[in-house]
Amino acid sequence: MLSVAILREYGVDLCDGQALARCCLGDICADVPVDKKTAPGLYSLEEAERSPSLRTCLEVLKRQREKGLRRVEVCSEKKSDTCVKKLVGYLLARYGGPILLVGFNSRVAGELFSLTNGAVADVEGRLIPYDLVDLSEPENWIEKARVVLITPGALHLTNVVELVKKAKELGKPIVMYGAISTLYKDLGIEYFCPYGLRI
Repeated sequence: MLSVAILREYGVDLCDGQALARCCLGDICADVPVDKKTAPGLYSLEEAERSPSLRTCLEVLKRQREKGLRRVEVCSEKKSDTCVKKLVGYLLARYGGPILLVGFNSRVAGELFSLTNGAVADVEGRLIPYDLVDLSEPENWIEKARVVLITPGALHLTNVVELVKKAKELGKPIVMYGAISTLYKDLGIEYFCPYGLRI
């Protein structure tokens, strides 16, 4: 059974419309962004497979088990403002812009696009001062970007494997931030989490 507890509805790891859930299978637990409508409780594996958010929980927990990790937790909210500033500083110093942000987190987007240009691959258009591109096909914008930045909340919204494949074909680096991003390094994603795991 998959156990899901909703922790909070804000944070740098989340996209708009998401909540942070602690997902557990036995003694292996991870803090994973899920759709805000996801109810806490126990889910059979079959039931979890039918939900994009819960399927992402299962994928994260599977990757975690393969790496021998029992817990993956996001940093405290106090550290997240500093984390955003470090992330933006790192990206601009190493890659510059434009940047394709996959998944919309208003804090990350606000800080990032106050200093450079780029676009946000998002599930729906909003009246916000950012260039939005369709999240179902972010690959179409990769060519115009210097670097692709993936929010942890985008894991259940886009096909990360295909995104990485396209970016590699075009010679574009991909950075994913947040604690669970360390579980995706094997795809060739650069991991950024100043307060997170080092494996």
